[in-house]
Amino acid sequence: MLIVVTASVAEAKSDPSVLHGTGQVIAGLAFELPKTVLDSTLSGPPVVGTLMGMLAGAIRALQMTVGGLKEISDGFDPWGIKQDQARIGVR
Repeated sequence: MLIVVTASVAEAKSDPSVLHGTGQVIAGLAFELPKTVLDSTLSGPPVVGTLMGMLAGAIRALQMTVGGLKEISDGFDPWGIKQDQARIGVR
C-alpha cells in the first residue's frame, strides 16, 4: 500500500510529458478495457463479473485516455513559451 501511494505522489508531482501522455492514451485505448474485463471475469461471478468489468473498463479507459490527452496538451511547448514564462516568474 505504501509503495502505491508513494508512486502515485511521485507521478502526480512530475512535470507533464508528451511521451508519458502518449503512453497513457495508448494504454487507455488498447489495453485497459480488455485487462479490466478479464480481471473482473476471473475474479467475479460469471455473468455479473463480466458486465461489471466491461463498465469499469470503459470508465477506466476513458479516464486514462482523457488524462493522457491533458498531459500531452500540458507538456506540448513547441516554441518554449512555458519555459520562458517559468524563467521570468509569470504564472
